Amino acid sequence: MFDLVWKLQRSSIMDFPRKLSFSYRSIVSTEPSLQLFYQPYIWWGKLKLNAVGGNPQERVVRPNTELVIDGFQGSANSFATEAFKKNQTRSVELSHHMHSPLQIVKAVKQDIPILVTIRDPIGAVLSLTSRWSHLSVNQGLYSYVRFYSKLEPYADKCVISDFEQTTRNLDRAIEKVNHKYGTNFDLVDVAQANANYKINASHKFFAEEDRVNRKLIKQQKKAEFDLPDNAKLLVRAKDIYQRLAVKN
Repeated sequence: MFDLVWKLQRSSIMDFPRKLSFSYRSIVSTEPSLQLFYQPYIWWGKLKLNAVGGNPQERVVRPNTELVIDGFQGSANSFATEAFKKNQTRSVELSHHMHSPLQIVKAVKQDIPILVTIRDPIGAVLSLTSRWSHLSVNQGLYSYVRFYSKLEPYADKCVISDFEQTTRNLDRAIEKVNHKYGTNFDLVDVAQANANYKINASHKFFAEEDRVNRKLIKQQKKAEFDLPDNAKLLVRAKDIYQRLAVKN
């Protein structure tokens, strides 16, 4: 049943509903007064993770969560999560890939350690919209601004890791987490993590044809940044990125 729903959800006939769902999700995942409407996305995230053999509880912040790894889509969340898990000598209760400021703020209020990933808005939005081509650059930028604007007041309660640090020096980010929160998570062998991730990505995520298609889509999406409305949003997104990145 899940496979059928998953295939339907990814089919082209669902592009318009998925486009609407993305914009809707970017609102309900950031507004405390709308958190009830965000609940179906939590259920769906749990269902997807369970279907691939993961722990569905990792899609929500729980009382026993030891670390949250989250950020806007396309900001190396998958790399950080996979690398962290593989380098721990014990099982750590993680919450990740929620893409929800609501959940991150919940973790802040429960004094749970948080690693927030962030990437420059052009790179993050191109990654997002080339993977999900039904999304527009305008949607991506709007969601990016909304996501990090909601988190900015809580930035000092989190460890912020930009894309370069996350992908090249994740061990430093984990060191900062340990120092800030008094934890003792094992550090990451970044070189090995990158090698493993590239091998896994080539087999698990994208065939060669898909990678070529994504490059072509990225070229098309780049032109959208020059549209007047997007140019204004991009200025706002860059300003937020610069303010948060300095906390890295």
